[in-house]
Amino acid sequence: MKKKKSTNRFAKIFIILLLIVGALFVFRGTIYRTTVTYKEDGSRKNYKVKDKNLAIFIEDNINSNQAGDIESIIDLSQEITDAALSYSEDAKENDPNKTVLLRRANAAGYAAFAASVGNYLIDKYKLSEVWEAKPVKGKLHLFGKDMHSQFKKKSFKEYDFVIFRNKITKKEITIDPSLYARQGIERITKQ
Repeated sequence: MKKKKSTNRFAKIFIILLLIVGALFVFRGTIYRTTVTYKEDGSRKNYKVKDKNLAIFIEDNINSNQAGDIESIIDLSQEITDAALSYSEDAKENDPNKTVLLRRANAAGYAAFAASVGNYLIDKYKLSEVWEAKPVKGKLHLFGKDMHSQFKKKSFKEYDFVIFRNKITKKEITIDPSLYARQGIERITKQ
């Protein structure tokens, strides 16, 4: 009888832990946006799509029923970036016209690639009078504290992300393409 009680107890604990882990996974984006904020700390070069291989890659990844609204464009730019690149801290090239062939980039390269794809799609769907995408360098804050001051590693002195900005209303939608590739988190919070 004791063995059955302990087995039931472990089964209940296991189920509770499984539910907690499942909830953390499902709500990871909300938890992340609540605890981590991004602060813009300068701009980066905004690259135009010039390479025909990159343009073909983008066109090949557009669904025939793709909506032309800004949210769909942002989602698609992240999906295309994720499909094109793998994350490498050692990568040095940020020009998407070159990283599309190299297939790897760091956070700055991911941001440059996603912004270029975003602007290509904004032009394609004729939203360039209203929207623009730009890669920016910034700092991550955990519960309001600058995370970069805690690390000595030179590569973590700044962190790149992308701002999609409405030129008329000034509304901003911010994304972190390298975070999306690693964790599937679609939007971030900017201070």
